[in-house]
Amino acid sequence: MTTPATPEAVPSLPGQRASSARPPGAVERLRPVRWWHAALVAVPTAALFVLGYRRRWICDDGLIYLRPVRQILAGNGPVFNVGERAESSTGTLWQWLLALGTWVTGEDPAFLAVGLGLLLSTAGFGLALYATGRLHRGAGLLLPAGVFVLLAVPPFWSYMTSGLESGLGSFWTGLSWWLLTGTRRGQQARVTYAAAFVFGLGPLVRPDLAVVTVCFLTAQWWVLRPSRRGTAAVAASAVALPLAYEVFRAGYYGILVPLPAIAKEASASDWGRGAGYVQETLGPYWLWPVVPVLAATAVLLVRRIRRERRDRAPGRASLAVLLAPLAAGALLAGYVVRVGGDYMHARMILPALLLLLLPVLVVPATRFTGVASALLLVWLCAAVSPLRAPFDVRSTPGSFNVRSSDVEGLGDHNPVRTATWVANWPALPEGRGMLARAARAPRPTLLYFDAARRLHATPMREDSPYHVVIVGRHLGVTGAAAPLDAYVNDAWGLASPVGAHLALERWSWPGHEKFLRNYWVFAEWAVEHPPQRDLLRAGASREAVKAARAALGCGELAELRESVRAPLTAERFWQNLTGSFERTRFRFARWPAAAERALCD
Repeated sequence: MTTPATPEAVPSLPGQRASSARPPGAVERLRPVRWWHAALVAVPTAALFVLGYRRRWICDDGLIYLRPVRQILAGNGPVFNVGERAESSTGTLWQWLLALGTWVTGEDPAFLAVGLGLLLSTAGFGLALYATGRLHRGAGLLLPAGVFVLLAVPPFWSYMTSGLESGLGSFWTGLSWWLLTGTRRGQQARVTYAAAFVFGLGPLVRPDLAVVTVCFLTAQWWVLRPSRRGTAAVAASAVALPLAYEVFRAGYYGILVPLPAIAKEASASDWGRGAGYVQETLGPYWLWPVVPVLAATAVLLVRRIRRERRDRAPGRASLAVLLAPLAAGALLAGYVVRVGGDYMHARMILPALLLLLLPVLVVPATRFTGVASALLLVWLCAAVSPLRAPFDVRSTPGSFNVRSSDVEGLGDHNPVRTATWVANWPALPEGRGMLARAARAPRPTLLYFDAARRLHATPMREDSPYHVVIVGRHLGVTGAAAPLDAYVNDAWGLASPVGAHLALERWSWPGHEKFLRNYWVFAEWAVEHPPQRDLLRAGASREAVKAARAALGCGELAELRESVRAPLTAERFWQNLTGSFERTRFRFARWPAAAERALCD
């Protein structure tokens, strides 16, 4: 029997390249490279965990998720107020994940939201780094590049927690990127379907991530080139759960999108304000010099793949994978600019920025990338040094640093529990006392704000389904303080079907253009003839209240209220489902007289 003289004689498995001969010392020489590549993943991931932990917090918008979680666990369904089907949670999966976690652990959902956000975002960044390293590993030694941006920009650390769906979004992005870079022709069908299922979860993580879902599914299809039957199976895996939930949403809530998307007019356009929002992110952290460096690096990566593998299927596959997050990031950033950004500094642009960074988190070592990596390291040191002034909360009229504002208002560097907010939020002490007195009062009571943001009480009609109604200007903390059987009338429309459907007649603070005035609140809840002193405090005339009350009982506005408050029978579910498109589009004038004329004539 003859023995093969070299390792080349060992046959390879189907779909694998034959092994090549290596000198005896090759394995030893490769070990330092492998350790370096492992460190490229482990060290930045650990650093981001520490940075996120030091900035752990939950914001008022994060608290908005917690009241529906408490309602679910109390058996009242996924609603903000008992008896009214309003979807106040933008991140559907995050809401249900918090409900599950709270049910299993019995922990304060705010504390759980902070902890889960930190763990999920850390895992997402780790998966993203590993996936990018896997994409480029065939090129040899790797160097850090885009990961320096994650380590230099504080909003990335802040929104690793915050109680919002951001942590879950980072995890989903990292997991999807890991699955996409692992896509290979000939892989098992169940792996392909599982990856498509994960890609399809984007709209449930956050509706605007649907563009990422489309880009990643397109890249997966390009790599695999399945048959028509296979394409249909992959598409079914991706859309099954989102489609099923959309049917539930339309039938249960009566609309096609979460209520905040209507309240914030997610389909409107304000390009100038959106461009300013991006500048508010890139400017304070000195990101403008980084953009051309990373863009040039991405272009070189594309050219390298096209040059080296121009006529080979793996090359086309790698190029499709490389371009998918770039296309998704560009589309998502364009959407953020189009809608005018957000009132939270940097928050809305971070998912797009992460997507654009994915292919260049680490890069193959060349003369150019070596220089680029060194320049980025110098920039990182300067960006985190005292040379860079902190972002000023009052620096722009469009958005502000929510974390700094909350920490200052609460007097706690790491507010992570519901009780911290309820006990320390400056605007709430008076409200807590009035809530307690209203709960003990013999008749139903409406709590409303005057123009100076002072809280007052007025009698409610006797047939009110709630004993206490309180107007919520800070919806999260008000919902945390109010009992589950009280009604929190959201002034900004995030949890108010009536307020959300006001017509957008002016641009002002991003996401806060619609304010439900007291004449609408009085029309819906107060006694037929409110005391004159309460009308004066509320800034509402009797004529305006009367017109608003008439409008609430007319036409599409009356049907809208019926869709969310009528008992959910099979007939009501079908009516909600079939009317969801028109109901989603419906808007009415914010001035009562104009609304009455349009709806009642």
